[in-house]
Amino acid sequence: MEENDMKIKAKELRPTEQGRSPKLLEIETRPGYYKWWAKKSELNDLLKGLGETFSNVKDDIEKEDDLYCIYVGIARTSLRQRLNWHVNDKHTKKRVENGFLSTLRKSLSSVIAKDQYDKDKTNDFIDKLVVEFRYTGHETKSEDSTKKLLSIEKNLIGKNLRILNIMENNHPKAAKIKKRLQELRKEAKK
Repeated sequence: MEENDMKIKAKELRPTEQGRSPKLLEIETRPGYYKWWAKKSELNDLLKGLGETFSNVKDDIEKEDDLYCIYVGIARTSLRQRLNWHVNDKHTKKRVENGFLSTLRKSLSSVIAKDQYDKDKTNDFIDKLVVEFRYTGHETKSEDSTKKLLSIEKNLIGKNLRILNIMENNHPKAAKIKKRLQELRKEAKK
């Protein structure tokens, strides 16, 4: 982890009784990128749902301490808004039907709950994850920032197997996983 990177448990980004999460409010509204990490038990749940085994992919997944990176993404405008969307989306029937869930939520609900409408199982699983994020030094919505972020995302996806990333995921072991993930996402939306 680089000096400016920050890791936080997703559960700490949930609202409190007093309102917005203080931890969420500490995240700046600047562009950046993020990685979602899972412990081995959660990784195994995902792999089982995707028809894959840990022994087959363990050397291809980025690992840090006792965590495995399962997804990477970018925030072109605000890391706070993007992470809030992933963690605290209302996840209503209408949002599922209209395709407004984040890619991460769609994938998790499809693999873990086998049902994109199952907000509770999706939230319970997200709460077990850790998110790492880093700001870029570019202005929000600038052309330079967008180019840099797309380059960072492509590089991050290309370095290791990211089991929940679909686009730009060209890792040799990703084809089978992506195909199964896309099938699950289609089935889970019905």
